[in-house]
Amino acid sequence: MLKKNVVLGLFLTTAIASNHAFAEENFLDRTTPLSKVDTMTLCLEYGNLTEQEQRKAYKQELDLRSQLSVKDHKLIDQHQVENSMTRCGMYMALGKPIGEQSRQIRPMTFKTVHIYPDHYYVSQSGMIVETLERTPGTLPPTLVHTPPKVQAPPVAPK
Repeated sequence: MLKKNVVLGLFLTTAIASNHAFAEENFLDRTTPLSKVDTMTLCLEYGNLTEQEQRKAYKQELDLRSQLSVKDHKLIDQHQVENSMTRCGMYMALGKPIGEQSRQIRPMTFKTVHIYPDHYYVSQSGMIVETLERTPGTLPPTLVHTPPKVQAPPVAPK
């Protein structure tokens, strides 16, 4: 019985040591200044970074916080935004918007319209769900669709 416990103890010690080495190799040290920065600040500041090493560190920190999707990683440095990107990825690709309007549509669900020079982006709960081209004379998308005062009957007209 003692022999089994010793072998098991050695196995667990080896596993813990190898996991610790993997964590040190592949992730940022959590005591770095980036670990203390607010998530939205990291997303918004990314567009102003010029050094590739800083950009990599920001992406790595945001990945540790599970803020970026696979699509974000593909499109951020191309300065493109598509539906199903995260709001953080949009901020990283395009910078801070000209304006934003937000509204709670259900408990814990928020819908936001982000206004950029060429497009309107609509996000819901942190994901981009709609992309609309911004043209002169058009209004931004509405956050709440109000039904008419008198609704038509649910039958087709003759």
